[in-house]
Amino acid sequence: METMHKVLNLIAIPLTFVVVFFAMPPILILKALRFALGSPVREDLGGKVILITGSSSGIGEHIAYEYARRGARLALAARRETRLHEVAEKAIKLGSPDVIVISADVSKVDHCQRMVDETVNHFGRG
Repeated sequence: METMHKVLNLIAIPLTFVVVFFAMPPILILKALRFALGSPVREDLGGKVILITGSSSGIGEHIAYEYARRGARLALAARRETRLHEVAEKAIKLGSPDVIVISADVSKVDHCQRMVDETVNHFGRG
C-alpha cells in the first residue's frame, strides 16, 4: 500500500499540474470568446413604463440611465427632488421619451400609493 501511495504521489500530482497548465488556457480563451461574441438579450423597452425608486443616486440612478438608453418611459422616485430633476434631464438626453419626477419616501405607505397613482395618471396605464 505504501508503494502505491509513493507511485501515485510521483505520477498524479505532476500529471494534475500538467493537465491544468494545458487545459486552462483554451478553456479561458473559449469563455472569453463566448462572452465577447455572444449578444446579450436586450428586451425592447420602447414605450414601456418603468417606476424606479431610489433613483436620485447610486444603483437607482444608474438603472434609470440604462432604461433611458433602451427607450423606456420613466417614473423616477426618491426623497431628494432636486437631485431627481438632474437625473431626469440626463435620462432624457440618453433617450427616454418621457420622464416624471416623484418626491417620495418608500418607507411610508401613503407615499408609495401616491407614487403609483402619479405614475398611472401621467402615463395612462391601469
